[in-house]
Amino acid sequence: MKITMVLGSPREDSISTKMAERFAEGAAENGHEVVTYKINEMEVLGCQACGCCRKYDTDCVLEDDMEGYFEDLRDSEVLVVTSPNYYSQIVGPMITFMNRHYCLMDKDKNPRLEDTKKVYGFFAQGAPEGFERYMPNYEWYMSMFTTKNMELGKMLICGGNSDVDAFLEEAYQAGKAL
Repeated sequence: MKITMVLGSPREDSISTKMAERFAEGAAENGHEVVTYKINEMEVLGCQACGCCRKYDTDCVLEDDMEGYFEDLRDSEVLVVTSPNYYSQIVGPMITFMNRHYCLMDKDKNPRLEDTKKVYGFFAQGAPEGFERYMPNYEWYMSMFTTKNMELGKMLICGGNSDVDAFLEEAYQAGKAL
């Protein structure tokens, strides 16, 4: 099985990145291939609203690092997205990344991905675990993937008061379970 991960934190040792790395460790122990993208090291242009993707039933026509990502996504069974919470929301580069998935719907607003994929979201926030005000933001973000023929595998949100080791173990077990 192939897994594509997109890490959203600008920090190498962030909690959201550590959760994804533990997930990848568990998956790799079962022989799964993991391809990792770091959003802050990628050239990702914003959607230009040109409509070419839907008009011509194709992936985004912009020429940037999303081209390789879309190829890997199509070959993957699992997508992992991560982000810290900055100012009560997913970080800006990950929202730009998510917006570029507009091309995965056809002109009739049906998903263009042929095979259902699982999507996992690993998030970290300074607010306490279970902080209700932020939940709609995470749910909205993940829904932008689940509307495109992706099924939610797991969403982990590590709060500022969380037992980080417990979250890392849960991420590891989720990867191991694939």
